[in-house]
Amino acid sequence: MNRSQPINLINDKMYCQWVIFITECHDSQYFVITYYVNLITASIFLLLASGILIMRLLTHREINLLSNGIIAPLEGFLGFTMLCGIARIVCSATFIVDTLPTHYIYREMISDAQWITIQLSVITYLAGVFRTLPRMAFFQPSSSDNSISTTKTTICVPTLYLIRILYWLISIVLIIIASGSALLAGYFRMKENKFLLNVFTSTRLVAYGISCIILLIGYGIYGRLLIHFTIQSFELVQGQGGIVEECQETHVSEIFRDENGIEERNIHKIFVLSRDGKKNEVDLRNLRFKYHLRKMQTFNYSALMAFMFWSFTSFVLAFWHDQIWSTMILSKIQAFIANISTNLMILTVLIVILLSELVHHKGQNSLDVTKVTSSNQLSTFTHSEVTSEII
Repeated sequence: MNRSQPINLINDKMYCQWVIFITECHDSQYFVITYYVNLITASIFLLLASGILIMRLLTHREINLLSNGIIAPLEGFLGFTMLCGIARIVCSATFIVDTLPTHYIYREMISDAQWITIQLSVITYLAGVFRTLPRMAFFQPSSSDNSISTTKTTICVPTLYLIRILYWLISIVLIIIASGSALLAGYFRMKENKFLLNVFTSTRLVAYGISCIILLIGYGIYGRLLIHFTIQSFELVQGQGGIVEECQETHVSEIFRDENGIEERNIHKIFVLSRDGKKNEVDLRNLRFKYHLRKMQTFNYSALMAFMFWSFTSFVLAFWHDQIWSTMILSKIQAFIANISTNLMILTVLIVILLSELVHHKGQNSLDVTKVTSSNQLSTFTHSEVTSEII
């Protein structure tokens, strides 16, 4: 079967449809170089994601990889990012070497695997955002008296059951539609059925566009909300005695019931800062928080920029893919963003995650704040616990 068959021609010319082939077409050298860079950068972030995941599994042995029916957010993100790296390496090698040049089912499937895995990674992380937000309710600690003041915040988020259902539903539907459309598009390309090829190519791209819009809304509203609450929790503790000068203690009034069911109040010590000339505990806690916050912001802003672009581009490509591929400047820009810019963005997020993980292990404690339990008791916990699933 010849590559230059009519099904691959656009306006009777052989343009590089770079999601399927990059050789024996106009300006193929540019796309070959693009995929070489894709191969190199994907190999780097594959190694980086693998290293971070192994480090987290070794240092956070208490992590439950499948909690409440949902994959652990950060571990899930790293795992799917690794799969994305593998898919990008295989896809780049296939296109550069031009392996199985007319086996379009294989080419469509391996090209599609890059995008399914990266979408699943950010869907998993977003599920963790939804799961964490309802737990971030804070009581304001006080070192001056025993009174307790509360800050009530109404958060419109799904229940844990609904989050679990939506997570698996969206993931499974996306896999079925995208992979099924890729398979059928490859099949009808081999059968030289232009109409059905366009139908299933458009179906896949529309599915990705809808998924990108959902993720854009999720990160735009709830991702930013989690960052806002995280900053508030830090300021709450820092401003009300949760972080104090060296050698002082912080107290919080705690309500509890004894064995006879009588409600009592007790003064609970949160922590005593370190002495003996060690690095100032305040500076150490501030440094850890800065890197935790930077990681969350980098991830959220990267997701917003990426999905804002791809939500628009997916719908444009769905209905005008031939026009885009036959306009060389547009095709080259899109190939650059899809392969090189996306990989660099993933690398940036992974580097920030790595720095945050390294800083996190400095010292012994994280920020102390308080939360309300189901029995209306106050208990102390660390800031890293409430956001351990996210940061």
